[in-house]
Amino acid sequence: MDKRILVRLAIYPIAYIMWGGLMWYSQIIEPIDATNLLLKFPLCSKEFYLFLQSLPSIVIEFFRIIYLYGFSFMIVGGIAYYLFIKKDFLKSDIILVDLALGWLFAGLIYTIVVVQSPFQVGVAKDLINMHYFWIFTKPTYEIPSLHTAYSFLLALHFKDEKPLNYIYFALAILIPISTLIMGMHWIVDVITGILYGYVIYKFPKTIHLKINKALDFLAGHIKPCISCGKCKN
Repeated sequence: MDKRILVRLAIYPIAYIMWGGLMWYSQIIEPIDATNLLLKFPLCSKEFYLFLQSLPSIVIEFFRIIYLYGFSFMIVGGIAYYLFIKKDFLKSDIILVDLALGWLFAGLIYTIVVVQSPFQVGVAKDLINMHYFWIFTKPTYEIPSLHTAYSFLLALHFKDEKPLNYIYFALAILIPISTLIMGMHWIVDVITGILYGYVIYKFPKTIHLKINKALDFLAGHIKPCISCGKCKN
């Protein structure tokens, strides 16, 4: 197997644990709870969620599957596609760094202000009912919705990959809807999540290129120094 793949298989999981762990530092200070302010927005009412969660059981189950597995498929499948099938290491690294930056910047936002989930304030029911799920996140990590942001971000990264782009854009629509139906997010979270995903996608790729070269260097693909700016690949 290509050493560049092996290096990434070793680094990617470590990076995921590290940037996921960064989210928990928001407990150091007490953030502002803006839930009451958000409840004044349209489509943040109990009636809206009552309508969503009264959909036929087969529809509810479909969106439960989308919420639980569609999101993971987009991230893991997206990186794996570029890493193993396309062998586009730069693209896989760019996606990884985009996800890391998304966690980091969102962590800063959640440190300052949080919003409780619809199910936490009795506006909706928790249709996921998976308490261990909160090991990886918190129900106050609402604005922006990272489920929405990352699904939109991955769809943008796949916009030129036909026919997979159709699947990714379909999931980028279904996943935000699933967060509402499951009682996990507010409509405001979804809207800000879309904008947040676009901002991350457009973020300058300077750090992405440096990390890509660093990983190639670890794999022995780049022999000279990568820090002086004068060496060639």
